Amino acid sequence: MQTKKNHWPSILILFVLTICALGVTVITLGFGISSLINLFKDKGDPAGEMIGAVAFGFELIVLLGCLWFIFQKARGRTQADLSFKFPYSEWQIFAVLAMIAIAVAIGTGIALTEIKWLTFLFLPVLTLFVIVPPIWLLFGIGTKGLDLGPRWRMFSALGIGMTVGPLFMIVLELILLVIIIMIGAVIIAIKQPVLFKEITNLVQMMRGETNQAVVQQLLAPYLPYIGNPFVIASILGYIALLVPLIEELFKPLAVWIFAAKIETPAQGFAMGMLSGAAFALIESLNASGDGSTSWPVIVSVRAGTSLLHMTTSGLVGWGIVSAFREKKIKRLVGAYLSAVVLHGIWNACAIGIGISSVGELINKPEWVFNIIPAALCGMGVLGIGMFAVLIASNRRLRNTPASLPIVLPMPENEEDIK
Repeated sequence: MQTKKNHWPSILILFVLTICALGVTVITLGFGISSLINLFKDKGDPAGEMIGAVAFGFELIVLLGCLWFIFQKARGRTQADLSFKFPYSEWQIFAVLAMIAIAVAIGTGIALTEIKWLTFLFLPVLTLFVIVPPIWLLFGIGTKGLDLGPRWRMFSALGIGMTVGPLFMIVLELILLVIIIMIGAVIIAIKQPVLFKEITNLVQMMRGETNQAVVQQLLAPYLPYIGNPFVIASILGYIALLVPLIEELFKPLAVWIFAAKIETPAQGFAMGMLSGAAFALIESLNASGDGSTSWPVIVSVRAGTSLLHMTTSGLVGWGIVSAFREKKIKRLVGAYLSAVVLHGIWNACAIGIGISSVGELINKPEWVFNIIPAALCGMGVLGIGMFAVLIASNRRLRNTPASLPIVLPMPENEEDIK
């Protein structure tokens, strides 16, 4: 059965996501061709590039699935309006854990061989088996028993969360980064003109340089500046404050778009989690494009980040719908700030590990022993806490009665109707 009336929201979303799908197709082909060329020329990291190709290829398949359901709504098919509940059962916990363990074990053995054709063939597929199942499992745990609303809306949120949302975030983050760099350049030019001239010359020398050893040699004299408190504060301010402020606002972009139509805050939480899962899928798969011996570590740490994105985005989604449906603005503000704080602490711990790892290069070996254990413990506590929040939120929202529809009073006579 289908209706004759055009549904313009679904048509517009279909148009936008179709363009995005074409872009993802081009990126997939670009990574794949480059990977094959580098494999036969025995240069670069063909396995890493093929991981990128497979990642974007998988994202394209998911996006095409989203387009199909949105297309059904655009055609007026009633099945597109059927409610959707995520298919989750407890047995999936053991299946996912076993899948991850086996994939990491096999991938570790392959990565340690450092045989390019072997890593090229197996690491891309194994990356999917390590990254995707945890997202599936965490999303199932967080949305167990919760209604995600009509199918077309749910798949629209998934598509938007994989394409338009991340694009907005990347553009804004790059703009802010450029502004920060420009401000820093002006300060250096005023206070230390000699250093500014050296950096300008360094940029000119590095332009077009692809040899990693040469780049490291050129940067070596400037590594001590990493220990400057102003530099550290700038890095932390950007990564742990500005980035979370942007990402937690735009990750649940679809929830903002459909806020007036989402029935309950519980459904807003589920839709927010879906947006976070979409972003986690994009970020984790594309951050795993490394075919070196570091592959096991890189893919293993992405599970924690997936938990972060889904939990925080779920909280913000719950807050958005609470504000629109129940006029609880303070709940939205509290949820958003809580998400930013959680994300900021996580990012601060991660960047702390990155900065401390160069401690020996700048004559500060104590950073490794002082910062890394604290940062790892902090991320561990955050991970356990966020998982507890996910379970507690799901149980509470499942037991919350659905919002009642607004019933208008019936007119008593003809004049009331007029």
